[in-house]
Amino acid sequence: MTEPPRPARDVLVGGAKAARERLGLRQEDVAKRLRELGLTSWLRGTVAQVEVGARRLTLQEFFLLALVYETTPAALVGGEDEELVALTTTTAMRAGDLRSLLSGQVVATDRLRPETGIGTTRATLSHAVGQPTSPEVGEAERYVARRLRKSVEEINAAAVERWGRSLSEERDRRLDVHTGVSARRLQALRGHVTRELLTELMPDARGRQAPAQPAPTQAEQRSEEGSSRRQ
Repeated sequence: MTEPPRPARDVLVGGAKAARERLGLRQEDVAKRLRELGLTSWLRGTVAQVEVGARRLTLQEFFLLALVYETTPAALVGGEDEELVALTTTTAMRAGDLRSLLSGQVVATDRLRPETGIGTTRATLSHAVGQPTSPEVGEAERYVARRLRKSVEEINAAAVERWGRSLSEERDRRLDVHTGVSARRLQALRGHVTRELLTELMPDARGRQAPAQPAPTQAEQRSEEGSSRRQ
């Protein structure tokens, strides 16, 4: 049975961790080098996000990673040669062909479309392409970022370090156990879980020497609570 295609984000930098470890670099080292090359928002957690497929890379970031890892873009592609990579809802290609393409070789388009025998269907391609390609940024992330005086990027980086997923994904995972509740009750639970996640991230924020957060006024507290309940 043919394995379902993998999202491109999982394969494109599937070899990133191995490339980093081959050079004996820590995630902090990679982030520092990338900041020196102009990616000023990159942190250790950003590198962690890339390595677990939780962050979509720009083309520039992809090339800079290859430079930092002293390798070729093709070498960053993970997966076995015959593994399928979903490009769109109607097109997939083999990981080996993707490496060839990034190495400067021409890949015939008749090797791409599922109806020519690549061994998958539009349904499985749609599923792979439809998966999130970057950490979700919603009101939950913005709420926690405001309370901890951090950027949304830093909040999602800390979330991936702690839970292996974005803050919104962790919130939704915890809400999965609450089935059959009313919409009103679910809204209240979303706010409760968001505040619970904020509390858990506080030690990480302190570890990054975040500025002290003054106690909110009653009006600010009501506004923040209303925002978190909408999650």
